[in-house]
Amino acid sequence: MEIISDEQLVSLYKSGDATAFNIIYDRYTKTVKYFARNLYLLGADYEDLLQEGMLGLIKAVNLYKEGESSFRTFATLCIKSSLYTAVKKYSANNLQPLNDSVEYDTWLDKYFVNENPEDETIRKEAVNELIKLISDKLSKTEQKVLNLYLEGLSYEEISKSLGMNFKSIDNALQRARKKIKSIGE
Repeated sequence: MEIISDEQLVSLYKSGDATAFNIIYDRYTKTVKYFARNLYLLGADYEDLLQEGMLGLIKAVNLYKEGESSFRTFATLCIKSSLYTAVKKYSANNLQPLNDSVEYDTWLDKYFVNENPEDETIRKEAVNELIKLISDKLSKTEQKVLNLYLEGLSYEEISKSLGMNFKSIDNALQRARKKIKSIGE
C-alpha cells in the first residue's frame, strides 16, 4: 500500500475528498496531544486544550500553501499557535474565577444556616481535614503558588514574588489542580 504524503492529503482534501482530512486528523492527533499535555487552560480542562489544538490543525489544512514549507512544519506551528493563543487569552483574564466566586462565609451561611453546635464542630473538622489532605498532597512550590493565586495575585505578581517564570507557575497550578481533584475521586 502506498503511503500518501501530508501535502498530497491536503491537496485531496481541498479538492473535495473528506476522507483525506480524516487521515490527516488521525496522523496529527498525537502531535496535538503532545503539545496540549504540557499546558494549562484556566477554567478549562485537557479536552478543551485538545479542541483548541485541533482548531489549529483545521486552520493549517485550510491555509497551507504547497511549496512554502512542509505541511508538518506548518501544522505544528498552527497547532502550537492555537494552543498558546488560547492559554494567553484565558490567562489574561486569570482573576475571572475569583471575581465570579462566592465568599467562603457566604457559601457556609447558605449551606449551614440552621446548624447546631455539634454539626458546626463536625463541619469545621471536615474542612480542617480537607485542608490537611490538600497540604499533604501538594509540594511546597505548589502550595506557595496556589496560596498566592488564591490571594488574588496575577501570574505576573506570583512570578515576581517567587522568582519563577510564567510557565513554571502555570505548571504548578495545573499539578495542584489535578492533585486536589484526585482527593475527591
